[in-house]
Amino acid sequence: MTSLIRRHPYLVAAFALASTLALYFAVSAIVGAIYWSQHRNEPVSPWMTVGYVGRSWGLKPQLIDEVAGLPLPKGHPMTLAEIAKERGVPVEEVIALVEAAVAELKGRAE
Repeated sequence: MTSLIRRHPYLVAAFALASTLALYFAVSAIVGAIYWSQHRNEPVSPWMTVGYVGRSWGLKPQLIDEVAGLPLPKGHPMTLAEIAKERGVPVEEVIALVEAAVAELKGRAE
């Protein structure tokens, strides 16, 4: 093994890097799959972003924004509580808009 490293140090380093990256992405994909399989159809909460709601319900976040009449994200995604605060309305009102949008979009899909 050490003779291989001495004869082809760049090749061994490239292989080690590629193996490490492949392992990282495989673990990341598995963790993501496990997480989202446990978080399907989550009840809408103030801490969620529209993207999270979309991912949980299997919908495109842009469609939820459009149907609910919410602003498209500028910069970092805003939580529903932040959207409500920016609009000066109770968070329950924004949650109701998002829930109605989810119900409408799910109804279209069926």
